[in-house]
Amino acid sequence: MVSSGSDESGERYNFKINTLNGLLKGAGGQLVNPFLGINAIRLGAPNIYLGVISAIPFIAGGFAALLSPWLVRQRQLMRTTFWLFLTARLSIAAFAVIDHLSHLQHPALWFMAAIVWSNIPGALATLSWQSMTTKLFTGSMRSTAVMWRQWGMSGIGVVAVLAGGWAIDKDPGTHGYIVVYCIGTALGLAEVVVYRFFRPGGEPLDRPEATWRSALPLLVQTPGFPRFIIASVVFYFGWLILWPASVRYQVSVDHASNGWIAIYTATNAVFTLVALPAWRRLSLRHETVHLLPWASVLMCLTPSVYLLHPSLLAIVLANVTGGLAGAGFNLLIYVRLMEVVPPDLRTMAVGANTVATGLSGGLGALGAVLLIHWGTLFAAFAAAVVLRLVGSGLFVWAVDRPPPLPIDPPRSQTTTFGGA
Repeated sequence: MVSSGSDESGERYNFKINTLNGLLKGAGGQLVNPFLGINAIRLGAPNIYLGVISAIPFIAGGFAALLSPWLVRQRQLMRTTFWLFLTARLSIAAFAVIDHLSHLQHPALWFMAAIVWSNIPGALATLSWQSMTTKLFTGSMRSTAVMWRQWGMSGIGVVAVLAGGWAIDKDPGTHGYIVVYCIGTALGLAEVVVYRFFRPGGEPLDRPEATWRSALPLLVQTPGFPRFIIASVVFYFGWLILWPASVRYQVSVDHASNGWIAIYTATNAVFTLVALPAWRRLSLRHETVHLLPWASVLMCLTPSVYLLHPSLLAIVLANVTGGLAGAGFNLLIYVRLMEVVPPDLRTMAVGANTVATGLSGGLGALGAVLLIHWGTLFAAFAAAVVLRLVGSGLFVWAVDRPPPLPIDPPRSQTTTFGGA
C-alpha cells in the first residue's frame, strides 16, 4: 500500500478509489446476499436455520462493536482491514462448494455454518473500514465520499440483484447459485485488490483511549441514553422478528422464485434511495426527537402487509413501505444517538448501542422461530407489528436530552441479509 500526503490531489485520488471499491462491493454483495435464504430453504433448512441466518449479521456486528476499542488501536489498521476483507470475500466460495456437494448429508447445516463464519470477519472489516475513513479523507470530504460510495453501491446493487435472480431461475437446480457465488467471489476479490490502492493520509487515525470499563458508567449516567437504549432494544427485537418469517412465507407459502426475491430486494433499495433525501430535508426542518417515532411507526406497515395474506405481487408493497420508512429510521436513529451523548463519548456510545441492538435483533430473529413453532407465521407478523409499535412509543418516552450538540454526518448502514 502506497503512502501519500494529505494534499487535495491525494484526496481526489482516494475518492475515485473509494467509489470504485464501493461499486465492486455493491455488485458482489447483491449477487450473493439476497439469495442466501431461498437457497437455504431449497437445501432443506428448517426455520431455526433461517432464524440463525437472519440473526448472525446483527450478532456479528455486535461482536465487532464489542471489540472496537481494541480494533481501532491497531497500528497497522489498513493491513488488518485488508486481511479481514479478504477472509470475508473468500468465504463466499464456500457457499458454492456446499451447493456443489449438496448430495452429502446435512447440506443446509453446512450452508448455515458457512454464512455464520463469513459474517464474523465481514463485520470486523466493516468496523475497521469505518475507522479508516479518517485516514483517507478530511472532515470536509469524508461525508461526500461516504455518500457517493453508498449511492454507487445501491445503484449497481439493484442491477446486480435483478441480473442474479434472472440468471439463477434460468439455470435449474443448484448450478445457478454456484455460478452466481463464483462471480460474487471474483468481484469480492477485485474489491479487495482495489482496496490496496488507497493512499492513507489525511487526519490522524482516531485511537480512543476509552475502555468499556471506563465508558459504561459514564454512559449510564448520561441523561437520555439509558432510555434510548431501552427503546432501541425493543424496536430492533420487533424489527428482526419479521425477517425469517417473511422469507419462509415468500418461499414456502407464495412459492417465490429467485426472480421475485430479486424484485423485492431491488424495490426496497430503490425506494430507500428515493426517500433518503426527503427524510434528510425533514431532519433539517424538524427535531429528530419528534421524527424518529414517526419513522418507527411507519415501519409497522411492512409486517401489517404480511398479516393480510399477501400475494407475490402484493409483497412488493411491503418492500415499498420498508424502503420508504427504513430510509428515515436508519438516518434518524444514528442522528438521535449523537444528540443524547456528549462528543467525547460518541464512539463508545455507538459501540454500546450496536452491541445492545445486535444482541436484541439476533434474539428477535430466533424468537420468530419459536413463534412459528408454537403458533403460526402470522403470530410472528403480529408480534412484529406490536413490538415495533411499543418501540415507537418508547422513543417518545426517551425524550430526556442534553442541550443540542454538533452532529457528525451519519455513516451508511447496510445489512447482509434480511428485509425491512
